Amino acid sequence: MTVYTFTCTIMVCMYLAYLWGRKLTKGEIAAEVAEGTLNRLEKEGFIKYIVNKKTGEKEFKRFK
Repeated sequence: MTVYTFTCTIMVCMYLAYLWGRKLTKGEIAAEVAEGTLNRLEKEGFIKYIVNKKTGEKEFKRFK
């Protein structure tokens, strides 16, 4: 494998990884991370939710 072939192969791989990462980070990964973090904080008792029965949305409950 010549230096030029190797460089072109690596550049194409890096560009494809960039495009793949850019596609995934358009909110999907960020939303999953945020949801997972909030669920973990709720399990460990750092935050509490109140579930609105009409809409089903979760609202934060303030600690006093």
